[in-house]
Amino acid sequence: MRSHHSVLVFLVLAMCTVGGWCFPLEKTVSVTFPGDVLKNMTDMELAESYLKRFGYMNVQHRSGFQSMVSTSKALMRMQRQMGLEETGTLDKSTVAAMKAPRCGVPDIRSYQTFDGDLKWDHHDVTYRILNYSPDMEASLIDDAFARAFKVWSDVTPLTFTRLFDGTADIMVSFGKADHGDGYPFDGKDGLLAHAFPPGEGIQGDAHFDDDENWTLGKGAAVKTSFGNAEGALCHFPFSFEGKEYSTCTTEGRSDNLPWCATTADYGRDKKFGFCPSELLYTFDGNSNGKECVFPFVFLGETYEGCTTEGRSDGYRWCSTTDNFDKDKKYGFCPNRDTAVIGGNSEGEPCQFPFVFLGKKYDSCTSEGRGDGRLWCATTGDFDADTKWGFCPDRGYSLFLVAAHEFGHALGLDHSNIRDALMYPMYSYVEDFSLHEDDVEGIQYLYGMILSQYDMITQYPYKTEGGLKGPFSMSERWPALPAVIDTAFEDLVTKKIYFFSGTRFWVYTGQSLLGPRSIDKLGLPSTVEKVEGALQRGKGKVLLFSHIYFCRDSFYWRMNSRRQVDRVGYVKYDILKCTDSSNFRY
Repeated sequence: MRSHHSVLVFLVLAMCTVGGWCFPLEKTVSVTFPGDVLKNMTDMELAESYLKRFGYMNVQHRSGFQSMVSTSKALMRMQRQMGLEETGTLDKSTVAAMKAPRCGVPDIRSYQTFDGDLKWDHHDVTYRILNYSPDMEASLIDDAFARAFKVWSDVTPLTFTRLFDGTADIMVSFGKADHGDGYPFDGKDGLLAHAFPPGEGIQGDAHFDDDENWTLGKGAAVKTSFGNAEGALCHFPFSFEGKEYSTCTTEGRSDNLPWCATTADYGRDKKFGFCPSELLYTFDGNSNGKECVFPFVFLGETYEGCTTEGRSDGYRWCSTTDNFDKDKKYGFCPNRDTAVIGGNSEGEPCQFPFVFLGKKYDSCTSEGRGDGRLWCATTGDFDADTKWGFCPDRGYSLFLVAAHEFGHALGLDHSNIRDALMYPMYSYVEDFSLHEDDVEGIQYLYGMILSQYDMITQYPYKTEGGLKGPFSMSERWPALPAVIDTAFEDLVTKKIYFFSGTRFWVYTGQSLLGPRSIDKLGLPSTVEKVEGALQRGKGKVLLFSHIYFCRDSFYWRMNSRRQVDRVGYVKYDILKCTDSSNFRY
Protein backbone atom coordinates (compact mmCIF):
# COMPACT_ATOMS: atom_id res chain seq x y z
CA MET A 1 0.00 0.00 0.00
CA ARG A 2 1.14 3.56 -0.47
CA SER A 3 -0.13 7.02 0.36
CA HIS A 4 0.01 10.00 -2.00
CA HIS A 5 0.58 13.48 -0.66
CA SER A 6 0.18 15.61 -3.77
CA VAL A 7 -2.78 16.80 -5.81
CA LEU A 8 -2.70 16.20 -9.55
CA VAL A 9 -5.38 17.58 -11.86
CA PHE A 10 -5.84 16.58 -15.50
CA LEU A 11 -8.31 18.44 -17.69
CA VAL A 12 -9.42 17.40 -21.17
CA LEU A 13 -11.09 20.47 -22.63
CA ALA A 14 -11.90 19.58 -26.23
CA MET A 15 -11.39 17.11 -29.01
CA CYS A 16 -10.80 17.83 -32.73
CA THR A 17 -11.60 15.54 -35.63
CA VAL A 18 -9.30 14.99 -38.59
CA GLY A 19 -11.45 17.32 -40.67
CA GLY A 20 -10.81 20.19 -38.30
CA TRP A 21 -14.13 20.22 -36.44
CA CYS A 22 -13.69 20.79 -32.72
CA PHE A 23 -16.33 20.09 -30.08
CA PRO A 24 -16.26 20.61 -26.33
CA LEU A 25 -16.19 17.68 -23.93
CA GLU A 26 -17.32 17.59 -20.33
CA LYS A 27 -14.33 18.14 -18.08
CA THR A 28 -12.68 14.94 -16.93
CA VAL A 29 -11.00 15.53 -13.59
CA SER A 30 -8.66 13.03 -11.96
CA VAL A 31 -7.40 13.97 -8.50
CA THR A 32 -5.01 12.04 -6.28
CA PHE A 33 -6.23 12.71 -2.76
CA PRO A 34 -3.74 12.98 0.12
CA GLY A 35 -4.04 10.00 2.46
CA ASP A 36 -5.85 7.85 -0.11
CA VAL A 37 -4.68 4.27 0.38
CA LEU A 38 -4.32 2.26 -2.81
CA LYS A 39 -4.02 -1.51 -2.85
CA ASN A 40 -1.65 -2.40 -5.67
CA MET A 41 -1.66 -6.20 -5.36
CA THR A 42 -2.01 -8.16 -8.57
CA ASP A 43 -4.77 -10.77 -8.75
CA MET A 44 -2.20 -13.56 -8.33
CA GLU A 45 -0.66 -11.86 -5.28
CA LEU A 46 -4.15 -11.43 -3.85
CA ALA A 47 -4.93 -15.11 -4.48
CA GLU A 48 -1.77 -16.41 -2.83
CA SER A 49 -2.29 -14.18 0.20
CA TYR A 50 -5.97 -15.18 0.45
CA LEU A 51 -5.38 -18.92 0.08
CA LYS A 52 -2.68 -18.90 2.75
CA ARG A 53 -4.58 -16.67 5.16
CA PHE A 54 -7.73 -18.78 5.09
CA GLY A 55 -6.07 -22.17 5.22
CA TYR A 56 -6.40 -23.43 1.65
CA MET A 57 -2.70 -23.54 0.84
CA ASN A 58 0.34 -24.67 2.81
CA VAL A 59 2.81 -21.88 3.42
CA GLN A 60 5.92 -24.05 3.00
CA HIS A 61 8.25 -23.23 0.09
CA ARG A 62 7.77 -25.25 -3.10
CA SER A 63 9.35 -25.36 -6.53
CA GLY A 64 7.68 -23.41 -9.34
CA PHE A 65 5.82 -26.43 -10.76
CA GLN A 66 4.78 -27.72 -7.32
CA SER A 67 3.60 -24.25 -6.37
CA MET A 68 1.45 -23.99 -9.53
CA VAL A 69 -0.15 -27.40 -8.86
CA SER A 70 -0.67 -26.54 -5.19
CA THR A 71 -2.30 -23.22 -6.08
CA SER A 72 -4.66 -24.88 -8.55
CA LYS A 73 -5.77 -27.45 -5.96
CA ALA A 74 -6.15 -24.75 -3.34
CA LEU A 75 -8.27 -22.67 -5.72
CA MET A 76 -10.56 -25.62 -6.38
CA ARG A 77 -10.90 -26.19 -2.66
CA MET A 78 -11.73 -22.54 -2.11
CA GLN A 79 -14.20 -22.53 -5.03
CA ARG A 80 -15.93 -25.60 -3.59
CA GLN A 81 -16.21 -23.93 -0.19
CA MET A 82 -17.69 -20.78 -1.71
CA GLY A 83 -20.11 -22.58 -4.02
CA LEU A 84 -18.30 -21.40 -7.17
CA GLU A 85 -17.54 -23.35 -10.33
CA GLU A 86 -14.49 -25.51 -9.57
CA THR A 87 -12.15 -24.41 -12.34
CA GLY A 88 -8.89 -24.33 -10.41
CA THR A 89 -8.11 -21.05 -12.19
CA LEU A 90 -8.25 -17.46 -11.06
CA ASP A 91 -11.39 -16.45 -12.95
CA LYS A 92 -13.43 -13.28 -12.43
CA SER A 93 -15.94 -14.78 -10.00
CA THR A 94 -13.14 -16.17 -7.86
CA VAL A 95 -11.30 -12.84 -7.73
CA ALA A 96 -14.57 -11.09 -6.86
CA ALA A 97 -15.15 -13.54 -4.01
CA MET A 98 -11.65 -12.91 -2.68
CA LYS A 99 -12.28 -9.17 -2.66
CA ALA A 100 -15.63 -9.44 -0.87
CA PRO A 101 -15.90 -8.38 2.80
CA ARG A 102 -15.80 -11.42 5.06
CA CYS A 103 -15.00 -12.96 8.42
CA GLY A 104 -11.32 -13.23 9.32
CA VAL A 105 -11.55 -16.80 10.69
CA PRO A 106 -9.84 -19.40 8.44
CA ASP A 107 -12.16 -21.64 6.42
CA ILE A 108 -10.06 -24.78 6.94
CA ARG A 109 -10.19 -25.92 10.54
CA SER A 110 -6.77 -27.60 10.57
CA TYR A 111 -5.32 -24.13 10.00
CA GLN A 112 -6.55 -22.82 13.34
CA THR A 113 -3.76 -21.79 15.65
CA PHE A 114 -5.46 -22.56 18.95
CA ASP A 115 -6.10 -26.11 20.10
CA GLY A 116 -9.11 -26.29 22.37
CA ASP A 117 -12.47 -27.84 23.04
CA LEU A 118 -15.03 -27.54 20.29
CA LYS A 119 -17.61 -26.25 22.74
CA TRP A 120 -18.07 -24.76 26.18
CA ASP A 121 -18.45 -27.29 28.99
CA HIS A 122 -21.23 -25.23 30.60
CA HIS A 123 -24.48 -23.81 29.30
CA ASP A 124 -24.52 -20.40 31.04
CA VAL A 125 -21.97 -18.60 28.89
CA THR A 126 -20.83 -15.15 30.04
CA TYR A 127 -19.78 -12.19 27.90
CA ARG A 128 -18.36 -8.74 28.51
CA ILE A 129 -18.22 -5.70 26.20
CA LEU A 130 -14.81 -4.12 26.72
CA ASN A 131 -15.26 -0.97 24.60
CA TYR A 132 -17.49 0.69 22.04
CA SER A 133 -17.30 1.91 18.46
CA PRO A 134 -17.82 5.62 17.77
CA ASP A 135 -20.11 4.64 14.88
CA MET A 136 -23.13 3.78 17.04
CA GLU A 137 -24.58 4.89 20.35
CA ALA A 138 -23.67 2.48 23.16
CA SER A 139 -27.22 1.26 23.80
CA LEU A 140 -27.59 0.31 20.11
CA ILE A 141 -24.37 -1.71 20.30
CA ASP A 142 -25.53 -3.39 23.52
CA ASP A 143 -28.82 -4.29 21.84
CA ALA A 144 -27.13 -5.61 18.67
CA PHE A 145 -24.89 -7.93 20.70
CA ALA A 146 -27.77 -9.09 22.92
CA ARG A 147 -29.87 -9.94 19.84
CA ALA A 148 -26.89 -11.74 18.27
CA PHE A 149 -26.52 -13.98 21.32
CA LYS A 150 -30.28 -14.59 21.33
CA VAL A 151 -29.98 -16.08 17.82
CA TRP A 152 -28.15 -19.02 19.42
CA SER A 153 -30.02 -19.22 22.74
CA ASP A 154 -33.32 -19.49 20.84
CA VAL A 155 -32.33 -22.90 19.43
CA THR A 156 -30.14 -24.38 22.20
CA PRO A 157 -30.19 -24.76 26.00
CA LEU A 158 -27.52 -22.02 26.16
CA THR A 159 -28.05 -18.84 28.14
CA PHE A 160 -25.87 -15.74 27.90
CA THR A 161 -25.14 -13.51 30.88
CA ARG A 162 -23.46 -10.14 30.52
CA LEU A 163 -20.69 -9.21 32.97
CA PHE A 164 -19.61 -5.62 33.58
CA ASP A 165 -16.23 -6.41 35.14
CA GLY A 166 -13.89 -9.34 35.54
CA THR A 167 -13.18 -12.04 32.96
CA ALA A 168 -16.02 -13.49 30.91
CA ASP A 169 -16.06 -16.52 28.61
CA ILE A 170 -16.47 -14.24 25.58
CA MET A 171 -14.70 -10.88 25.74
CA VAL A 172 -16.04 -8.56 23.01
CA SER A 173 -14.05 -5.58 21.75
CA PHE A 174 -13.48 -3.19 18.86
CA GLY A 175 -10.01 -2.50 17.48
CA LYS A 176 -8.09 -1.39 14.41
CA ALA A 177 -5.20 -2.90 12.43
CA ASP A 178 -2.78 -4.56 14.88
CA HIS A 179 -5.03 -4.75 17.94
CA GLY A 180 -2.95 -7.04 20.12
CA ASP A 181 -3.92 -10.62 19.26
CA GLY A 182 -1.42 -11.32 16.46
CA TYR A 183 -4.14 -11.28 13.78
CA PRO A 184 -4.30 -7.67 12.50
CA PHE A 185 -7.24 -6.24 10.61
CA ASP A 186 -6.68 -4.81 7.14
CA GLY A 187 -8.67 -1.58 7.01
CA LYS A 188 -12.09 -0.84 5.60
CA ASP A 189 -14.05 -3.39 3.52
CA GLY A 190 -11.75 -6.35 4.08
CA LEU A 191 -11.80 -8.51 7.21
CA LEU A 192 -14.80 -7.40 9.25
CA ALA A 193 -14.21 -9.33 12.46
CA HIS A 194 -12.90 -12.57 13.89
CA ALA A 195 -13.46 -14.79 16.90
CA PHE A 196 -11.63 -17.65 18.57
CA PRO A 197 -13.03 -21.09 19.48
CA PRO A 198 -14.05 -21.86 23.08
CA GLY A 199 -11.36 -22.16 25.71
CA GLU A 200 -9.19 -20.27 28.18
CA GLY A 201 -7.53 -16.89 27.72
CA ILE A 202 -8.11 -15.25 24.36
CA GLN A 203 -10.09 -18.25 23.12
CA GLY A 204 -13.79 -17.51 22.85
CA ASP A 205 -13.14 -13.79 22.38
CA ALA A 206 -14.65 -11.78 19.50
CA HIS A 207 -12.98 -8.75 17.88
CA PHE A 208 -14.58 -6.26 15.47
CA ASP A 209 -12.65 -4.06 13.03
CA ASP A 210 -13.35 -0.43 13.90
CA ASP A 211 -12.13 0.74 10.50
CA GLU A 212 -15.48 -0.55 9.21
CA ASN A 213 -18.63 1.56 9.29
CA TRP A 214 -20.84 -0.22 11.83
CA THR A 215 -24.56 0.32 11.41
CA LEU A 216 -27.69 -1.82 11.47
CA GLY A 217 -27.09 -2.54 7.79
CA LYS A 218 -29.14 0.25 6.22
CA GLY A 219 -27.05 3.32 6.81
CA ALA A 220 -26.43 5.33 9.94
CA ALA A 221 -28.69 4.35 12.84
CA VAL A 222 -28.87 7.59 14.79
CA LYS A 223 -30.32 7.34 18.29
CA THR A 224 -31.36 10.68 19.71
CA SER A 225 -30.72 12.12 23.16
CA PHE A 226 -32.74 14.67 25.11
CA GLY A 227 -35.32 16.52 23.02
CA ASN A 228 -38.91 15.25 23.32
CA ALA A 229 -38.71 11.96 21.36
CA GLU A 230 -37.63 9.76 24.30
CA GLY A 231 -34.54 8.41 22.56
CA ALA A 232 -36.23 7.45 19.28
CA LEU A 233 -34.14 6.99 16.13
CA CYS A 234 -33.85 9.81 13.63
CA HIS A 235 -36.24 9.59 10.69
CA PHE A 236 -34.43 10.24 7.39
CA PRO A 237 -35.43 12.10 5.37
CA PHE A 238 -37.43 14.61 7.40
CA SER A 239 -38.80 18.02 6.52
CA PHE A 240 -38.13 21.22 8.46
CA GLU A 241 -39.37 24.65 7.38
CA GLY A 242 -40.04 23.46 3.85
CA LYS A 243 -36.65 21.83 3.32
CA GLU A 244 -35.87 18.10 3.34
CA TYR A 245 -32.94 16.75 5.36
CA SER A 246 -31.24 13.36 4.98
CA THR A 247 -28.74 13.95 7.79
CA CYS A 248 -28.72 15.65 11.17
CA THR A 249 -28.62 19.41 10.96
CA THR A 250 -27.81 22.46 13.06
CA GLU A 251 -30.34 24.60 11.20
CA GLY A 252 -32.64 26.54 13.51
CA ARG A 253 -30.21 26.40 16.43
CA SER A 254 -27.68 28.91 17.70
CA ASP A 255 -25.72 26.45 19.91
CA ASN A 256 -24.41 24.37 16.97
CA LEU A 257 -25.92 21.16 18.37
CA PRO A 258 -26.92 18.70 15.59
CA TRP A 259 -30.50 17.48 15.75
CA CYS A 260 -33.08 15.57 13.72
CA ALA A 261 -36.78 14.90 13.60
CA THR A 262 -37.96 11.45 14.61
CA THR A 263 -40.92 11.55 12.23
CA ALA A 264 -41.10 12.49 8.57
CA ASP A 265 -42.50 15.99 9.21
CA TYR A 266 -41.17 18.08 12.08
CA GLY A 267 -43.56 20.93 11.29
CA ARG A 268 -46.55 18.65 11.82
CA ASP A 269 -45.37 16.41 14.69
CA LYS A 270 -42.79 18.57 16.49
CA LYS A 271 -40.86 15.42 17.55
CA PHE A 272 -37.08 15.76 17.73
CA GLY A 273 -33.90 14.78 19.53
CA PHE A 274 -30.21 15.65 19.50
CA CYS A 275 -27.80 13.60 17.41
CA PRO A 276 -24.50 12.12 18.69
CA SER A 277 -22.00 14.91 19.22
CA GLU A 278 -18.94 15.56 21.33
CA LEU A 279 -20.80 18.67 22.51
CA LEU A 280 -23.30 16.38 24.27
CA TYR A 281 -21.26 13.43 25.54
CA THR A 282 -18.15 11.27 25.19
CA PHE A 283 -17.78 7.52 25.65
CA ASP A 284 -15.26 5.26 27.41
CA GLY A 285 -12.32 7.32 28.72
CA ASN A 286 -12.39 8.34 32.40
CA SER A 287 -15.00 11.12 32.51
CA ASN A 288 -18.24 9.12 32.83
CA GLY A 289 -19.58 10.41 29.53
CA LYS A 290 -19.03 14.10 30.21
CA GLU A 291 -19.03 16.32 27.11
CA CYS A 292 -15.91 17.81 25.54
CA VAL A 293 -14.64 21.21 26.62
CA PHE A 294 -13.28 23.43 23.83
CA PRO A 295 -10.72 24.80 23.67
CA PHE A 296 -8.52 22.51 25.77
CA VAL A 297 -4.79 22.27 26.36
CA PHE A 298 -2.82 19.09 25.60
CA LEU A 299 0.99 19.00 25.86
CA GLY A 300 1.00 22.77 25.82
CA GLU A 301 -0.99 23.04 22.58
CA THR A 302 -4.54 24.39 22.33
CA TYR A 303 -7.21 22.32 20.54
CA GLU A 304 -10.55 23.61 19.27
CA GLY A 305 -11.95 20.18 18.39
CA CYS A 306 -11.50 16.44 18.82
CA THR A 307 -8.05 15.15 17.92
CA THR A 308 -6.09 11.95 17.37
CA GLU A 309 -2.86 13.50 18.67
CA GLY A 310 -1.11 11.38 21.27
CA ARG A 311 -2.76 8.16 20.10
CA SER A 312 -1.49 5.47 17.75
CA ASP A 313 -4.89 3.81 17.13
CA GLY A 314 -6.53 6.72 15.28
CA TYR A 315 -9.39 7.21 17.77
CA ARG A 316 -10.63 10.78 18.17
CA TRP A 317 -10.67 12.12 21.71
CA CYS A 318 -11.01 15.32 23.69
CA SER A 319 -10.41 16.68 27.14
CA THR A 320 -13.48 17.11 29.34
CA THR A 321 -11.84 20.00 31.17
CA ASP A 322 -10.05 22.98 29.69
CA ASN A 323 -6.62 21.58 30.58
CA PHE A 324 -5.82 17.90 30.04
CA ASP A 325 -2.23 18.40 31.15
CA LYS A 326 -3.46 19.39 34.61
CA ASP A 327 -6.64 17.30 35.05
CA LYS A 328 -5.99 14.21 32.88
CA LYS A 329 -9.73 13.91 32.16
CA TYR A 330 -10.78 12.73 28.71
CA GLY A 331 -13.28 10.79 26.64
CA PHE A 332 -13.65 9.51 23.08
CA CYS A 333 -15.70 11.51 20.59
CA PRO A 334 -18.78 9.86 19.06
CA ASN A 335 -18.98 9.95 15.29
CA ARG A 336 -21.64 12.22 13.86
CA ASP A 337 -23.94 10.75 11.23
CA THR A 338 -21.96 12.59 8.54
CA ALA A 339 -18.56 11.44 9.85
CA VAL A 340 -16.22 10.51 7.01
CA ILE A 341 -14.55 7.13 6.62
CA GLY A 342 -10.89 6.89 5.70
CA GLY A 343 -9.19 9.69 3.80
CA ASN A 344 -7.07 11.91 6.01
CA SER A 345 -9.83 13.09 8.37
CA GLU A 346 -11.29 9.84 9.73
CA GLY A 347 -14.30 10.52 11.97
CA GLU A 348 -14.59 14.23 11.20
CA PRO A 349 -18.00 15.35 9.87
CA CYS A 350 -18.49 16.51 6.30
CA GLN A 351 -18.51 20.28 5.96
CA PHE A 352 -21.24 21.62 3.66
CA PRO A 353 -20.87 23.59 1.57
CA PHE A 354 -17.24 23.05 0.61
CA VAL A 355 -15.10 24.30 -2.28
CA PHE A 356 -13.35 21.85 -4.63
CA LEU A 357 -11.43 23.13 -7.68
CA GLY A 358 -13.19 26.45 -7.33
CA LYS A 359 -16.70 24.98 -7.33
CA LYS A 360 -19.06 24.87 -4.34
CA TYR A 361 -20.64 21.53 -3.27
CA ASP A 362 -23.63 21.16 -0.94
CA SER A 363 -23.52 17.36 -0.76
CA CYS A 364 -21.14 14.44 -1.24
CA THR A 365 -19.64 14.10 -4.71
CA SER A 366 -17.64 11.66 -6.81
CA GLU A 367 -15.93 14.46 -8.74
CA GLY A 368 -12.20 13.98 -9.04
CA ARG A 369 -12.32 10.23 -8.50
CA GLY A 370 -12.06 7.48 -11.06
CA ASP A 371 -13.74 4.87 -8.84
CA GLY A 372 -17.08 6.67 -8.43
CA ARG A 373 -16.90 6.72 -4.62
CA LEU A 374 -18.64 9.58 -2.87
CA TRP A 375 -16.53 11.90 -0.75
CA CYS A 376 -16.65 15.27 0.97
CA ALA A 377 -14.31 17.84 2.47
CA THR A 378 -14.17 18.20 6.24
CA THR A 379 -13.41 21.91 6.03
CA GLY A 380 -15.08 24.59 3.95
CA ASP A 381 -12.27 24.69 1.38
CA PHE A 382 -10.64 21.51 0.08
CA ASP A 383 -8.43 23.50 -2.28
CA ALA A 384 -6.81 25.28 0.67
CA ASP A 385 -6.85 22.55 3.35
CA THR A 386 -7.02 19.21 1.41
CA LYS A 387 -8.93 17.62 4.30
CA TRP A 388 -11.40 14.94 3.18
CA GLY A 389 -12.89 11.46 3.63
CA PHE A 390 -15.39 9.08 2.06
CA CYS A 391 -19.04 9.72 2.82
CA PRO A 392 -20.87 7.23 5.05
CA ASP A 393 -22.39 4.25 3.24
CA ARG A 394 -24.95 1.66 4.34
CA GLY A 395 -22.27 0.12 6.52
CA TYR A 396 -22.18 -3.40 7.93
CA SER A 397 -24.87 -4.80 10.20
CA LEU A 398 -23.25 -5.19 13.60
CA PHE A 399 -26.02 -7.61 14.56
CA LEU A 400 -25.42 -9.97 11.62
CA VAL A 401 -21.63 -9.91 11.88
CA ALA A 402 -21.80 -10.42 15.66
CA ALA A 403 -24.20 -13.36 15.33
CA HIS A 404 -21.71 -14.97 12.91
CA GLU A 405 -18.69 -14.33 15.15
CA PHE A 406 -20.48 -15.56 18.26
CA GLY A 407 -21.13 -18.79 16.34
CA HIS A 408 -17.34 -19.20 16.11
CA ALA A 409 -16.99 -18.33 19.80
CA LEU A 410 -19.38 -21.21 20.53
CA GLY A 411 -17.40 -23.68 18.41
CA LEU A 412 -18.89 -23.52 14.91
CA ASP A 413 -16.82 -23.62 11.71
CA HIS A 414 -17.64 -21.86 8.45
CA SER A 415 -20.44 -23.29 6.33
CA ASN A 416 -20.29 -23.78 2.56
CA ILE A 417 -24.00 -22.98 2.22
CA ARG A 418 -24.40 -19.46 0.86
CA ASP A 419 -27.61 -18.67 2.79
CA ALA A 420 -26.26 -19.89 6.13
CA LEU A 421 -25.26 -17.38 8.80
CA MET A 422 -21.90 -19.17 9.14
CA TYR A 423 -21.02 -18.68 5.45
CA PRO A 424 -17.77 -16.65 5.54
CA MET A 425 -18.86 -13.79 3.24
CA TYR A 426 -21.00 -10.91 4.51
CA SER A 427 -24.39 -10.18 3.00
CA TYR A 428 -27.18 -8.07 4.45
CA VAL A 429 -30.53 -9.73 5.17
CA GLU A 430 -33.33 -7.53 6.46
CA ASP A 431 -35.68 -10.24 7.73
CA PHE A 432 -33.11 -12.58 9.23
CA SER A 433 -33.87 -16.16 10.25
CA LEU A 434 -31.34 -18.82 11.18
CA HIS A 435 -30.67 -21.35 8.40
CA GLU A 436 -31.28 -25.02 9.16
CA ASP A 437 -27.59 -25.73 8.56
CA ASP A 438 -26.70 -23.32 11.38
CA VAL A 439 -29.35 -24.85 13.64
CA GLU A 440 -28.14 -28.38 12.98
CA GLY A 441 -24.54 -27.39 13.66
CA ILE A 442 -25.14 -25.62 16.98
CA GLN A 443 -27.58 -28.28 18.18
CA TYR A 444 -25.03 -30.95 17.41
CA LEU A 445 -22.70 -29.21 19.87
CA TYR A 446 -25.19 -28.26 22.58
CA GLY A 447 -28.44 -30.10 21.89
CA MET A 448 -31.91 -28.71 21.40
CA ILE A 449 -33.80 -26.36 23.64
CA LEU A 450 -36.44 -28.22 25.62
CA SER A 451 -39.71 -26.66 26.65
CA GLN A 452 -42.35 -28.16 28.90
CA TYR A 453 -44.62 -28.50 25.88
CA ASP A 454 -42.12 -30.31 23.69
CA MET A 455 -40.67 -32.84 26.10
CA ILE A 456 -43.54 -35.28 25.69
CA THR A 457 -45.46 -35.81 22.49
CA GLN A 458 -49.24 -36.00 22.86
CA TYR A 459 -51.42 -37.84 20.39
CA PRO A 460 -55.11 -37.14 19.74
CA TYR A 461 -56.53 -40.51 20.76
CA LYS A 462 -57.47 -42.14 24.01
CA THR A 463 -56.58 -45.57 25.34
CA GLU A 464 -59.35 -47.38 27.16
CA GLY A 465 -57.40 -50.42 28.17
CA GLY A 466 -56.17 -53.30 26.09
CA LEU A 467 -53.52 -53.50 23.40
CA LYS A 468 -53.55 -50.90 20.65
CA GLY A 469 -51.79 -51.06 17.31
CA PRO A 470 -49.72 -51.95 15.47
CA PHE A 471 -48.92 -48.38 14.34
CA SER A 472 -46.69 -47.33 11.49
CA MET A 473 -43.44 -45.71 12.72
CA SER A 474 -43.57 -43.28 9.81
CA GLU A 475 -46.77 -41.76 11.24
CA ARG A 476 -45.11 -40.69 14.48
CA TRP A 477 -41.49 -40.33 13.30
CA PRO A 478 -41.68 -39.59 9.57
CA ALA A 479 -37.94 -38.95 9.07
CA LEU A 480 -36.82 -42.44 10.08
CA PRO A 481 -35.73 -45.10 7.57
CA ALA A 482 -37.78 -48.23 6.97
CA VAL A 483 -35.42 -50.49 8.95
CA ILE A 484 -34.55 -49.68 12.58
CA ASP A 485 -31.99 -51.88 14.36
CA THR A 486 -32.72 -50.65 17.89
CA ALA A 487 -34.03 -47.69 19.85
CA PHE A 488 -34.12 -46.37 23.40
CA GLU A 489 -35.45 -43.40 25.36
CA ASP A 490 -33.20 -41.29 27.58
CA LEU A 491 -34.95 -41.32 30.95
CA VAL A 492 -33.65 -37.87 31.87
CA THR A 493 -34.13 -35.80 28.71
CA LYS A 494 -36.96 -37.85 27.18
CA LYS A 495 -35.04 -37.95 23.91
CA ILE A 496 -35.65 -41.07 21.81
CA TYR A 497 -32.62 -42.45 19.95
CA PHE A 498 -33.14 -44.57 16.82
CA PHE A 499 -30.35 -46.60 15.18
CA SER A 500 -30.13 -47.92 11.63
CA GLY A 501 -26.83 -49.21 10.28
CA THR A 502 -24.10 -46.67 11.02
CA ARG A 503 -26.48 -43.75 11.54
CA PHE A 504 -28.73 -42.54 14.36
CA TRP A 505 -31.61 -40.06 14.78
CA VAL A 506 -32.80 -38.25 17.91
CA TYR A 507 -36.43 -37.20 18.42
CA THR A 508 -37.57 -34.84 21.18
CA GLY A 509 -41.30 -34.63 20.76
CA GLN A 510 -41.65 -33.67 17.11
CA SER A 511 -38.20 -32.05 16.88
CA LEU A 512 -35.54 -34.02 15.01
CA LEU A 513 -31.74 -34.06 15.07
CA GLY A 514 -29.91 -36.17 12.52
CA PRO A 515 -29.13 -38.39 10.84
CA ARG A 516 -25.66 -38.53 12.39
CA SER A 517 -22.89 -41.09 12.20
CA ILE A 518 -22.68 -43.40 15.23
CA ASP A 519 -18.99 -42.57 15.57
CA LYS A 520 -20.20 -39.23 17.00
CA LEU A 521 -21.23 -41.27 20.07
CA GLY A 522 -17.66 -42.50 20.52
CA LEU A 523 -18.20 -45.89 18.90
CA PRO A 524 -15.24 -47.29 16.92
CA SER A 525 -15.37 -47.32 13.12
CA THR A 526 -15.45 -51.14 13.16
CA VAL A 527 -19.03 -51.11 14.48
CA GLU A 528 -21.38 -51.72 11.56
CA LYS A 529 -24.65 -51.39 13.48
CA VAL A 530 -26.10 -51.05 16.97
CA GLU A 531 -28.35 -54.00 17.69
CA GLY A 532 -29.35 -53.45 21.28
CA ALA A 533 -29.52 -50.95 24.12
CA LEU A 534 -29.72 -51.49 27.87
CA GLN A 535 -30.48 -48.71 30.35
CA ARG A 536 -28.13 -48.39 33.33
CA GLY A 537 -29.94 -45.82 35.43
CA LYS A 538 -30.33 -42.14 34.69
CA GLY A 539 -28.06 -40.77 31.98
CA LYS A 540 -26.38 -44.08 31.10
CA VAL A 541 -27.11 -46.72 28.47
CA LEU A 542 -25.16 -49.68 27.09
CA LEU A 543 -25.08 -50.00 23.30
CA PHE A 544 -24.52 -53.42 21.77
CA SER A 545 -23.14 -54.19 18.34
CA HIS A 546 -23.56 -57.94 18.86
CA ILE A 547 -26.49 -60.21 19.76
CA TYR A 548 -26.54 -61.39 23.37
CA PHE A 549 -28.44 -64.38 24.81
CA CYS A 550 -28.88 -64.51 28.56
CA ARG A 551 -29.96 -67.26 30.94
CA ASP A 552 -29.71 -67.09 34.70
CA SER A 553 -26.41 -65.32 35.46
CA PHE A 554 -24.68 -66.18 32.17
CA TYR A 555 -24.62 -64.64 28.69
CA TRP A 556 -23.51 -65.79 25.24
CA ARG A 557 -22.46 -63.24 22.59
CA MET A 558 -23.02 -63.89 18.88
CA ASN A 559 -21.09 -61.94 16.21
CA SER A 560 -22.27 -60.85 12.73
CA ARG A 561 -21.33 -64.29 11.33
CA ARG A 562 -23.75 -65.88 13.79
CA GLN A 563 -20.93 -67.47 15.76
CA VAL A 564 -20.71 -67.44 19.56
CA ASP A 565 -17.45 -65.65 20.36
CA ARG A 566 -17.81 -64.90 24.06
CA VAL A 567 -19.40 -66.37 27.22
CA GLY A 568 -19.49 -64.60 30.58
CA TYR A 569 -21.41 -63.27 33.56
CA VAL A 570 -24.16 -60.71 33.01
CA LYS A 571 -23.62 -59.17 36.45
CA TYR A 572 -19.87 -58.69 36.28
CA ASP A 573 -18.92 -58.56 32.59
CA ILE A 574 -21.83 -56.57 31.17
CA LEU A 575 -23.27 -54.61 34.09
CA LYS A 576 -19.85 -54.21 35.76
CA CYS A 577 -21.37 -54.79 39.18
CA THR A 578 -19.12 -55.34 42.18
CA ASP A 579 -19.58 -58.33 44.46
CA SER A 580 -20.88 -57.06 47.78
CA SER A 581 -19.16 -59.97 49.57
CA ASN A 582 -15.83 -58.32 48.83
CA PHE A 583 -16.74 -55.18 50.78
CA ARG A 584 -15.94 -54.72 54.44
CA TYR A 585 -18.33 -52.77 56.65
